[in-house]
Amino acid sequence: MKRLLATLVLALFSAAMAQVTVGVNLELSGRFAGIGIPTLQGIEAALAQLEADPSGARIRTSITLSICDNATTVEGSIGCAHRFVDEGVVAVLGAISTSMSIPAAGVLQDAGIVMISTSSTNPATTQIGDYIFRVAYTDDFQAKVTARHVVNDLGAGSAIVFRQQDDDYSFGLAGFFVEAFAALGGESVVVDYVANTMDFNAQINDIFGTQADIIYFSGFCAEGAILVPQLKDAGIEGQIFGSAASDDSQCPVAGGEAFNGYLFTGYAGPEILSGETAKRARDFRAFFETIFPDAADFNGFTLAGADSLNVIVEVIDRAGDMASAADIRDQLAALVGFPGVSGEITYAGTDGTPSDRTIGFFEYVVPADNDQGWDKIVKFGVGTGE
Repeated sequence: MKRLLATLVLALFSAAMAQVTVGVNLELSGRFAGIGIPTLQGIEAALAQLEADPSGARIRTSITLSICDNATTVEGSIGCAHRFVDEGVVAVLGAISTSMSIPAAGVLQDAGIVMISTSSTNPATTQIGDYIFRVAYTDDFQAKVTARHVVNDLGAGSAIVFRQQDDDYSFGLAGFFVEAFAALGGESVVVDYVANTMDFNAQINDIFGTQADIIYFSGFCAEGAILVPQLKDAGIEGQIFGSAASDDSQCPVAGGEAFNGYLFTGYAGPEILSGETAKRARDFRAFFETIFPDAADFNGFTLAGADSLNVIVEVIDRAGDMASAADIRDQLAALVGFPGVSGEITYAGTDGTPSDRTIGFFEYVVPADNDQGWDKIVKFGVGTGE
């Protein structure tokens, strides 16, 4: 009798909850799948964690995810955005990359649908309009702290900068780095390549004999896993330093021992975050591992995915059952101090970029004495207020 009563109460409660659909636009195949898949897993684990909350405090809204694989193409991302408009979703999470996020943002802004990019870092993304938000920091910050580190801590005064010419993230970040490096007295030589480059001999020949203290790579592991071994084989010297896109197991797995000692920035994880945020991140990781025990990666992209879902559930609940798209946007724009797993999230008074983010500095060790054959060492973290 008790079990029947409990089942009846749960059924009535579930029926009373608002039923909404949230779109998920991610790079689940193609060049950026190594980042898109951990992001989706973070979103799905966060939703499962909310639904499993025994207090019931965060299940006032029943969320259904409409997942669209943009296949790491602009056309695919635009297609996903139009699909979500047709479906009447209340919000969209993703895309991960700037090149896929900006085109989708234009469609969703025009339709009046909130979009939260999980990891687009180009400042232009949230400038599309007032319905566009992000979870990540921006590239001007990433470039500034990287330049400061390589100059002040590594003693670098010269750099060779590899940028992907046909990618908004890589091209933009490279420009911010060159500017920040120059402000600290550094000199840069910029080398361009395009997506799916397999042979970097032409670029390596262009820089052969160039003396540089560091090589800065602002691209993705789809090309980086090919470039770095070729640089090492050609005898190009200098510490190689990557960006957040290098926080992808494709780099050490496909690139092998060439990535030993490779330094890069990335989204902060539990080892870098502090206080209650670190505890939330550790608790989420423990829950995540029960949902995805064989996941290839758990990193800052996973946490960013989780928090894109967490904040949208929060503001939908605040806005209420009859909320309009503008109500949801307004609740996001007013959000202050949301306790996320990637850090506290405040959008109030910003352009849709959280006011306080932490960036991590990491190093790959290849080979490593573990089941993966590689490891990621945490160096330190820097917050946007530092």
